[in-house]
Amino acid sequence: MTGLFSAPQSLNKCGFSDHRLLLQLFADAPLGLGIFDRHLHYCEVNQRLADINGCSIEEHRGRHVSQVIPTLAPTVEPLLRQVLESGEPFVELPVSGYTAAHGGSQRHWLATYTPLVDEQGCPIGVLAIVQDITAQQQDRDALERSEERFRQVVEAAPDGLAMVDDTGHLVLVNAGLEQMFGYSREELIGQSIEFLMPTRYREDHLHKRNHYLHEPDARDMAGRKELYARRKDNSEFPVEIGLNPLRAEHRLHILATIQDVTNRKADQAMLQKALVEKTALLNEVHHRVKNNLQVVSSLLSLQTRHASREASQLLSESQGRVKAIALIHQLLYERNDYAQVELGLYLQRLARLQSETYLAQSGRVRLEINHPEQPITLDLQHAVPCGLLVNELVSNAFKHAFPDGRVGTITIFLSQQADVIRITVQDNGVGIPPTVRLGETETLGFQLLPLLIDQAGGELTQPPCESGSRFDITLFGKK
Repeated sequence: MTGLFSAPQSLNKCGFSDHRLLLQLFADAPLGLGIFDRHLHYCEVNQRLADINGCSIEEHRGRHVSQVIPTLAPTVEPLLRQVLESGEPFVELPVSGYTAAHGGSQRHWLATYTPLVDEQGCPIGVLAIVQDITAQQQDRDALERSEERFRQVVEAAPDGLAMVDDTGHLVLVNAGLEQMFGYSREELIGQSIEFLMPTRYREDHLHKRNHYLHEPDARDMAGRKELYARRKDNSEFPVEIGLNPLRAEHRLHILATIQDVTNRKADQAMLQKALVEKTALLNEVHHRVKNNLQVVSSLLSLQTRHASREASQLLSESQGRVKAIALIHQLLYERNDYAQVELGLYLQRLARLQSETYLAQSGRVRLEINHPEQPITLDLQHAVPCGLLVNELVSNAFKHAFPDGRVGTITIFLSQQADVIRITVQDNGVGIPPTVRLGETETLGFQLLPLLIDQAGGELTQPPCESGSRFDITLFGKK
């Protein structure tokens, strides 16, 4: 080999000289290049190596390696001496540290040290080729930190986590999965996911898995049907599984979250049993309350037969109140809903009871109900005082609004806007004297109204009207 190339004649014919090419390649190479003599003094460097070391080219020439890069010399100098002594190169050796460049920050390089020999093949120097890989190393470090965090998250997860590749084989499991199934990690890695299923489900799942891999998407498999898994001891247990497709290393992987729901199923069964028992108990309670109230109503009815006219009227009013309460329990029992009372239906039934109570007036006094088709409900706690309020207002209208055989109409309006329920009881009778005020009259009914509206958690107003009387019951925050 003569000169720089084995066949320099072809280059010479084109006007190139190997010496000039050598200088140009040395100067323009994207890697740091440097030449050391036998005593480890810099003979020549290119600009790239000068930038890496943080010194100018002139500051390198003739100076010992320990003078130019003192922080790296303890690492680099023994390597250079070994190359000179053995004649063997070091290729792409990782070196880390800092130089005068980059503010003294930590850097990473790949260094190749090759011996330079004389005509007899004896080493007379070293060619250093240095590549700055700090950015790549930082990326690798960041990736490693990310992977470590991922591993920590996976291991710390209370549920079982398994990663499956695009062939359906387990490539990663966490400690939660090991504990859940009773297998060690070594026993699970490489197995197909069907390995963790009861035998009767495996063939069907294989088809479903292949279909899913063609159109992968994040999926929660809970609620679709009962899913069961199989432990190492062959016992089966119910699970819920979530699937998340991931792309890693140009391959599709599926991260499966497996949750043992044995305890939840047991708790749900206990709650369901308790709910059935509670429903039966409530059913019986409302049935007995209704019956007992009907007994009280019957006793009051019997008592009226032997009482004076005034006492009989008071007993009839009390009987009406008892019936209004009993009606609520009757509806709860009939509809098998012990939390809510449908007000429209309740007011219709209450109006029917009132018409039967005041049968003598019902021929000339008509009672009408206006309510929307959409059901309006109220909880039991507020339905009882609300029902008694309407009962008192309608009873009062029947007794006092149409004296001397006067004909008229009592109307009950029910409406709801947002979370506000409004019940209006209105008549076109003679009206209420201005001296009569709620809670201040001698009649029991009007004395009860403020107490009942307070229990109902609402507001009772008496707006002016052209004829008759009107009362508005407003219940707030009732959805």
